[in-house]
Amino acid sequence: MKVQYIEDSSVDEQLNQALIALLSACFTKPSDARFKTQRFYNEMPQHRWYVTSDNKHHVVAHVAVHEKTVEIRGCSYPIGGVAEVCVHPDYRKKGLVKAILTEVHQWMEQQGMHFSVLFGRDEVYGSSGYIRVTNLNILQEDPLAQPTPVSAMVKPLNGYRWPSKPVLLPGLVF
Repeated sequence: MKVQYIEDSSVDEQLNQALIALLSACFTKPSDARFKTQRFYNEMPQHRWYVTSDNKHHVVAHVAVHEKTVEIRGCSYPIGGVAEVCVHPDYRKKGLVKAILTEVHQWMEQQGMHFSVLFGRDEVYGSSGYIRVTNLNILQEDPLAQPTPVSAMVKPLNGYRWPSKPVLLPGLVF
């Protein structure tokens, strides 16, 4: 099985339906009902990596990436926001997420991104180099809103180190 890349703006209707089918099979909580009709959670990502079944009729694994920035001490740094990571239940435990993330991380480094950020479980993403951080704060678009601290996982890229000071992530959570 080969990892494929596509810009989200190039997703055709057939791939759109395949992604919706995969996401709705993987994300089944009531709050995930949106995946029955759309291929994103809060906002459309710019990039997607995926694997199809041997007969190429079904998408069986997927990772989306949002181009975002974080603010550290008043300076902005480019990051990749990893989202909609999923593997069809019939294809789990085959290393598909790790294979996709390896390509995603290489691409992020080529783009000059400083960090890969995701919201996930340590036991799933730790083996891909992610570490748990608690100093990330979501900054909503409402100028009156206070930053909301969140727990996230980060993989430093291109030799950068995650700071110990507060880090702001403006915009929607991916």
